[in-house]
Amino acid sequence: MKPTHFWLIRHGETEWNANRRLQGWLDIPLSDVGRAQAQQLAAHLRSLDQPEFQAVLSSDLSRAAETARIATEHLGLPVQTSATLRERNYGIFQGLDWAALTENLNTQGINLRAPEQAIEEGESFQAFAHRIADAFESLAREYAGKNLLIFAHGGVIDIAWRKAGGHSLLVKREGTILNTSINRFDISATGEWKMGEWNQVGHLDTPSLDDVMHT
Repeated sequence: MKPTHFWLIRHGETEWNANRRLQGWLDIPLSDVGRAQAQQLAAHLRSLDQPEFQAVLSSDLSRAAETARIATEHLGLPVQTSATLRERNYGIFQGLDWAALTENLNTQGINLRAPEQAIEEGESFQAFAHRIADAFESLAREYAGKNLLIFAHGGVIDIAWRKAGGHSLLVKREGTILNTSINRFDISATGEWKMGEWNQVGHLDTPSLDDVMHT
């Protein structure tokens, strides 16, 4: 049986992304920049001959779901949303900017990347990783052998990178997961993950659909 092929895409930019504030489960909408990125992604997806996608799924947070709707409208597929694809719940730390967050954590002795570190009103890194791995493996069984477009968050993509690349939660990932980046991986019928092309953003150099329609 063929593996299930995933195209995992990060949502477009939000104002909180630009201001380096931790969003987590807070439902922060796309900015104008983020919507333009989603339009550019749509133009790229329209230009592809392959693959043919059988389903579009998204986190239920609006920054991911709106990116999905804009980018895949031409496919004529419903955007199915699920809370299981949400970003990590950072609990009481959500809404803080990174500078303040780092300062607070240093004084409190808290390490958000320690796998078993408890987060008040939130998820540990380990619990988040289990949730995301379970979500993708469940989708692989439900859509066995299909091509799926998934719209989610930087943290979700980080966990997929770890699973597909064989990296533990203790490994430091280099580089930034970019907004509307395309990240590809497969999950086989036996549950094995295989890495494909990662963090692809060449489409951001192409015109948006609005630009195309006015030229």
